[in-house]
Amino acid sequence: MSKNQLATFEKCYRIDLTRKFPVAAALLWVAVSDAEQIAAWMQFPVELEARLGGAIHINFGRQGAIEGTVCDLEAPFLFAYTWGDSFVKWKVSGDLEHSELEFSHIGVKRELAKGLAAAWHGFLDQLEAYLAKEELPANRFQHWSQEYAKLSL
Repeated sequence: MSKNQLATFEKCYRIDLTRKFPVAAALLWVAVSDAEQIAAWMQFPVELEARLGGAIHINFGRQGAIEGTVCDLEAPFLFAYTWGDSFVKWKVSGDLEHSELEFSHIGVKRELAKGLAAAWHGFLDQLEAYLAKEELPANRFQHWSQEYAKLSL
């Protein structure tokens, strides 16, 4: 590559989902930042070193695994890590009775955007049921995949 050759660019996407929960913010925080609880509502094995520079590993079985590094951790409000070559951020706010989650997946490649949006939407459905102590819904990926397929990027 010549020093005069210009850089190439790739358009990336950002997935944002917001949910409100009728639980204390502290309970929501633990649900999104503790390996055992994440594994319980995601329904996949999770390994997590909850510290800056710590590793996160989620094994999706036949779909493969994702490895990341914790790059922001401000308990009990902000948890962020790399997700392959992208970035996932969980922002928690609220009080003793209500909480809100602002979720972002940043730097998503176009060809993965709709599928990841459907997957995260389904995972947040499972998180909602988990926090309500309800039976976790069946895999909602197919349902949300059909909905997101209708959107244009």
